[in-house]
Amino acid sequence: MVAPLPGLVTESELKALYSQRSKAADEKTIAATSDDALQKKREAEEADGWTVLRSNKRSIRLKRDKPTDRQLEDDVWTLLYRMGFKELNRDRHLIINGRQWDVFAKDAETAIVVECTHCRDGGQKSLKSLLDKIEANREDLIKTVHTHYGRDPKIKLKFAIATKDIEWRSIDKERATKSGIAIIADNDIAYFNRLASILKSAARYQFLGRYLRGEKVEGLRNQVSATKGHSGGDKFFNFLISPHDLLRIAYISHKSKSSNDDLGTYQRRLMPLTQVALDVVSRRCGRAARGGERAVAFGFPEVVSRRAGVRGVFV
Repeated sequence: MVAPLPGLVTESELKALYSQRSKAADEKTIAATSDDALQKKREAEEADGWTVLRSNKRSIRLKRDKPTDRQLEDDVWTLLYRMGFKELNRDRHLIINGRQWDVFAKDAETAIVVECTHCRDGGQKSLKSLLDKIEANREDLIKTVHTHYGRDPKIKLKFAIATKDIEWRSIDKERATKSGIAIIADNDIAYFNRLASILKSAARYQFLGRYLRGEKVEGLRNQVSATKGHSGGDKFFNFLISPHDLLRIAYISHKSKSSNDDLGTYQRRLMPLTQVALDVVSRRCGRAARGGERAVAFGFPEVVSRRAGVRGVFV
């Protein structure tokens, strides 16, 4: 029998965990009833790697840098939270079907399981053991996810390996690609963090668009009415679609350094819109473009949406 998913949190609990996991250092407070006792506690903690953050009359606030492995897990966890995943693991002791996993995150249609690893001195490192672990447990974990969340629609489960200071060996990279295991490197984490700062939760659609490219996602099946036309020997389609639905399936290829080779496609920019730009789009669309529920495509790819927490225009 497949076990349910344990150790996951949602909503208000995530906010508290984010506050803790987004910090680069652990923090704690020591206290004592006398100055001598407080000083002895301080010396003992400093010998264990803690430093003073601030001192009070009867207490001291201390901090200590997180170990690299836990910092990487927290970096991935906080990135997924910032991009709007609504359900994540409580801590790094997530056990599913008898195996430990570093990060789990889920939104309405998809879920992602991430294993994290780093190289202390930088350079190449074999990732065979992590690839073996994912391939050996993939089917059971997919069954567990479908049992836990139901099959209408089926949650799309994606596996990934996040690395820090590691140069992937070509044999490992080829195997990950063949097995459909996403590669999340240092520069990918930095890139999507910058994107999340601009687009907020809408950055999740760019993230999923990259790592689920070419894969079927049951929850994203959507049909829209369209008219077909011809221009200069090329076919084109005019269609009406909700900006929220378009964001879920659209992808913008950016010419930025990353571990994924998608630079063969046309690069477009996504810019926050001022009210002046909104008025320009309104005139070109022939309607008010102030965050309405529908966007109109007439051969130019303007998109306006507030439902997904972003206003932008593709150029």
